[in-house]
Amino acid sequence: MKQLLSLILIFSILSSCDRKKSDKTQSEFNPKTELKAETKSEPQKELETIQSKKKKDTINNYWALILDTISSKKEFKISDFRHTLELKTYSLNDSSIVRNLAQEGEQAYLDHSHKMVTDFKLLTDSIVDKKQINRTDFEEILIPEFYAECNLFSTEIDSISGNIVYLTSDLAVPDTDNQWRVWYSIKIKDKSIGNLEIKESDYVGM
Repeated sequence: MKQLLSLILIFSILSSCDRKKSDKTQSEFNPKTELKAETKSEPQKELETIQSKKKKDTINNYWALILDTISSKKEFKISDFRHTLELKTYSLNDSSIVRNLAQEGEQAYLDHSHKMVTDFKLLTDSIVDKKQINRTDFEEILIPEFYAECNLFSTEIDSISGNIVYLTSDLAVPDTDNQWRVWYSIKIKDKSIGNLEIKESDYVGM
């Protein structure tokens, strides 16, 4: 009986020691895990600080709205029907053309200017048809690097032959001498305006 009690007592002491050792090991392990997590988040915080600083350091220049409007009008006949063409070129207030003017290694400098468009209006008796011309109409014929920064500068009617209207549009990079001219035509059919048919383009400077 005494031997049995002695065995129970020894077992209880050993169990108690194992629990304390396990608790100690666990308590030592937790701080290391937390420290590792903190260390891992530091690079992320540093990256966010750099990105925030870059965003804050960017300079944005916005052009004033261009209030000048260029208008022209032509009258002609197709099958004894009198037609009137009206062109109006003006600026939208959209700041949609954005250029980064900073040199490599310099602070970011973004230049925002407004898109120019031409309203092409056909009047036949009481019927009115309209088409809006903008730089996207000439994307396929222009050099990609030029197209990315250019704006519509002007649109003019060159001539009218039968039911075909011949036009030229000049496109330029804002505030530079980089300017191209595009020649194209538009067919008038059943008192409505057809699609643009691009002929050619060429560099013309200023």
